Amino acid sequence: MSEQEKIRLEKLNNIKILGINPYPSKGYNINYNIKLLLKNKKKIIKNNELILISGRIISIRNMKSSSFIDIKDYSEKKIQLYYNINNLNKKYKKHEYYINLFKKYLDIGDIIFIKGNLFITKVKEYTVLVKKIILLSKCIYPIPNVKTKNDIIYDKFNNKEKRYRMRYIDLIVNKNIKKLFLIRSLIIKNIRKFLNKYNIIEVDTPILQNIPGGANAKPFITYHNKFKKNLYLRISNELYLKRLIVGGFKGVYEFSRNFRNESIDKNHNPEFTILEFYVAYKNYKWMMNFLQKLLKYICKKTFNKYTININNKIIDFSKKIKKIKLFDYINKNTNLYINEKFSFKELIKISKKLNIDINIKKKDKLIDNIFDTYCKKNIIKPIFITDYPKYMSPLAKCKNNNNNLTERFELYINGKEIANAYSELNDPIEQLYRFKQQNKKVIDKDFIKSLKIGMPPTVGIGIGIDRLIALFTNNEYIQEVILFPQMK
Repeated sequence: MSEQEKIRLEKLNNIKILGINPYPSKGYNINYNIKLLLKNKKKIIKNNELILISGRIISIRNMKSSSFIDIKDYSEKKIQLYYNINNLNKKYKKHEYYINLFKKYLDIGDIIFIKGNLFITKVKEYTVLVKKIILLSKCIYPIPNVKTKNDIIYDKFNNKEKRYRMRYIDLIVNKNIKKLFLIRSLIIKNIRKFLNKYNIIEVDTPILQNIPGGANAKPFITYHNKFKKNLYLRISNELYLKRLIVGGFKGVYEFSRNFRNESIDKNHNPEFTILEFYVAYKNYKWMMNFLQKLLKYICKKTFNKYTININNKIIDFSKKIKKIKLFDYINKNTNLYINEKFSFKELIKISKKLNIDINIKKKDKLIDNIFDTYCKKNIIKPIFITDYPKYMSPLAKCKNNNNNLTERFELYINGKEIANAYSELNDPIEQLYRFKQQNKKVIDKDFIKSLKIGMPPTVGIGIGIDRLIALFTNNEYIQEVILFPQMK
């Protein structure tokens, strides 16, 4: 333990000796949060209203016969408290522990309950005159006390690793962090409102799956003792949601926690949130328009405007999103020519010219690497990348006029993939053939069986919620918008 912790533990013991429970179980009625208190301050003073508030101590200034304390509560506002022994209720003046508690044993970080009256000090600061104080929770682990002097900030809690590991301190100390996660919550709430308005039904699908399907990713494996077999944490919920369309739902959605046993970087976390939704009797062109409406709605409802500022670049969601074909965009950015019919050998040859890693066994990965290296960084404003080759889209329908391309698009904004959508392949024979072409060791035969029952024409989309929120809040790392990201 640090020296500070030892000192605080000693204070904790002294508080107990005084007969005070530093972690009382009683409930406390609070009639104002600090934000509401300050909003109604004039009326409260005029009526001499008794106020009951609670908060965490963020600063203490002790003097001979009095003390000033600043507290902050969940509304993220702070207020000053003034304590003087002469202002206490008579029954509290008699208690020596009251003086000791206030003057000796309270620390920054402690959570307290206050009963008192609001007044204005000589320097025009709204302050609570303390008549009663109750310690609700003693802080033993000292939190950073961020101070600013001569425009220099001291004791900043800004180390990324510490912030992610101790998010509880991050939320207390760094004032914008809590606001960020309130925005995250609001965005998800607004997405739900939008989808519910169109009668798309929210559902739950299994996290533990017999077969990891719906995406190409390495799964986390667990063991079921009763069944005596391995199960897999889901890498995608796609195949289950499509089963529900087969079963007769017209539209379904799920905010899904997915797990992929792969690398960690600014765009990837092993555990992440994705929104997937599927709508029957629609195709990918319909989804482009629907997605644009959704983004416009989210932006307006969350920020009361249609634009966001990303590193001084304005993204306007009221403007129509442009479309460009995958290979057209690759050719434009590489000054070379590639199309969907290029063989593996031809793609290897192109990759060598572009200094792309060629130790890859699959065509789709070569295309991905070329796109990631030469194209993504050039995308700032929203753009739909369309016409992906069939070998990159095993679950998507082919285009009517070209059996080598699929009815698929990905939405890119500010160099990041935000969404992936396609007209869903509903031909069970073709789907089984494509699974086998992927050299899958285990094929989801039950999913194929569901397609044999018959799935209507359907469009589906996956939207990376963590990436979307990072975009809307102008954060480069998705770990910033995940409350507890995985750490090494």
